[in-house]
Amino acid sequence: MMAIKAMKLKHADQCIFLWDKLIKSGELLYKCLTKNEFISKFIHANENYKIKSFIYEKNNVIIGFSSGVIVKEKNKAYITTIVVEPHFRRQKIGTQLLEAFENDIKSNYTFIDTIDIIFFNPVQFEWIIPNTNQHDHPNAPGVDSTSKAYNFFCYLGYVEFAKQNSYYKNIENYTYNEEISSAINHLKDNDITITFYDQQKHHGFSELFENLKNPYWHDEITKAIDNNLPILVAEKKGLIVGFTGPLRVQKSLRGFFSGIGVHSDYRGYGAGKVLFSTLCLELSHIGAHYMTLFTGEHNSARRIYEKEGFKIVRSWANMRKELKQ
Repeated sequence: MMAIKAMKLKHADQCIFLWDKLIKSGELLYKCLTKNEFISKFIHANENYKIKSFIYEKNNVIIGFSSGVIVKEKNKAYITTIVVEPHFRRQKIGTQLLEAFENDIKSNYTFIDTIDIIFFNPVQFEWIIPNTNQHDHPNAPGVDSTSKAYNFFCYLGYVEFAKQNSYYKNIENYTYNEEISSAINHLKDNDITITFYDQQKHHGFSELFENLKNPYWHDEITKAIDNNLPILVAEKKGLIVGFTGPLRVQKSLRGFFSGIGVHSDYRGYGAGKVLFSTLCLELSHIGAHYMTLFTGEHNSARRIYEKEGFKIVRSWANMRKELKQ
């Protein structure tokens, strides 16, 4: 007997077994999850979003599951994952699991117009960079463009609207190259210096983030300041005209930062590339072994990363389905 049901706590062990099986086979790049981690990502919602997960059960054995998230505050729905036991594929099980999520949205969240697969999903997974010593990245910003899942979603009406690339570099022995040394001198000639943020000396973060129009960066840097985390800034006579950070090293020895940006009035001087190079240098000094990041295919900032030797290790499709057509 086969049936689709809402996922509950009693289903967690079987779902974890299937999840881990696909990871160990190499089909999924994600890290394995503890039971508590699985429950938090697939079953228990919180005050910011609601989780909708479904299982496909055959003779009391779970052979597939799907999960997605509803963020009411943003009127958004996101698909988190759909997995099916390999021996049971090509039987429309994945399709039915996806439809269960879509139909729930259509019936209970009529204010939602689209379902997205994108990095804004609050449920995220660490994944392993191929051909490294378990070096990881904290989230997968879409559907792996080389995966079977990409064709699956295309077939079921999801359209790619953007492409994201994940970059990686080992920075254990990072040093400035000649171009950056020259760029630092050019900045100094224009009274611009790259240094660590000092609340007593520097001002202008609010104006910078208003110019950059990125509320996420504003929130992250505000938290970092409150927690006394190091932040690099490009400053001109005390005025902050660019930033990157905050700087910290994760348990995996990954160098972490939230973002990098330069005020539109101060672009063209080379502040962006010097900020990024200084970020790499300072992260290596505090123990980071590597860095990962992702950015849009058409983001001009990718030139900075590529000049620093960062390589694309995965490409991801941001996909969307219109519910009201």
